[in-house]
Amino acid sequence: MKQLFLFFLILFTCELFARQIEETTFSYWDKPDAKIFYSMPDSINANTKIIFIMHGASRIAKKYLNDWLPIVNNRNAVLIAPEFSEEFYPEYIYLMMSTQKGKLLKNESLYLTDSLGLLFDYFKAKLKLSTTSFRLYGHSGGSQFVHRYLLLSDETRVEKAAMANAGFYTFVDDRISYPFGIKNMNVSNERLEWFLRLKGGVFLGDADNDPKHHSLPSMRKAKKQGKHRFERGTNFFNDLIKLGVEKDLPFRWRYQTVPSIAHDNAGMSLAASEFLLEDL
Repeated sequence: MKQLFLFFLILFTCELFARQIEETTFSYWDKPDAKIFYSMPDSINANTKIIFIMHGASRIAKKYLNDWLPIVNNRNAVLIAPEFSEEFYPEYIYLMMSTQKGKLLKNESLYLTDSLGLLFDYFKAKLKLSTTSFRLYGHSGGSQFVHRYLLLSDETRVEKAAMANAGFYTFVDDRISYPFGIKNMNVSNERLEWFLRLKGGVFLGDADNDPKHHSLPSMRKAKKQGKHRFERGTNFFNDLIKLGVEKDLPFRWRYQTVPSIAHDNAGMSLAASEFLLEDL
């Protein structure tokens, strides 16, 4: 309740000064065009950062971005929210590498493992930014996208990443097939080390604990991860701790529960923003 109160207080006090949302179509790749929403600070300087906001299964990127506007007001960051359409990117949550049931997809030209890097390069050039890294936030399906992107792409320019209320996870387990594990996904030891060293965060609403929630993935392998989103996220984080101990690797992720918040992007955005914006 406190988190929601603070969010609406910020919304009320900042609404007269809220940033504008701009829109463009990105076509500078060998994939179908994607709609991109973005919002800029009043001025760009050498310290301006990029934060990607990844939508969930609703695919309403503009709404996700709008939830962040009162939070990021007066912060030195460009917010970018790609929108992956159902028509061209039906399996975007799995980076277009598999279906929900685990059937691997063969059209590598559609894989989204290079997507954010290409968008980063585009906006860095377009806005004449000096930054050499970017930050990530995803809620629900967006959280699924984010942690799989971190694990399966070759991108190393990610500075921080916050994942909130994912429906289920890709565990770092080579005995379990993708998208529930990494069997046959050729994840290198170097990538795993980078993944664990990253400043990542698992953010979970402690009220996102409904095992019958209408959008909770109900596949058998998803249920094995836990009864609901809160339990699945906790188990995922604990498994990463175990992995770090087994491989004797530094583990820099954080785990944070958000009191009284269920499956709500606005409430989770406020909590994750304290992590992603703490130095801006």
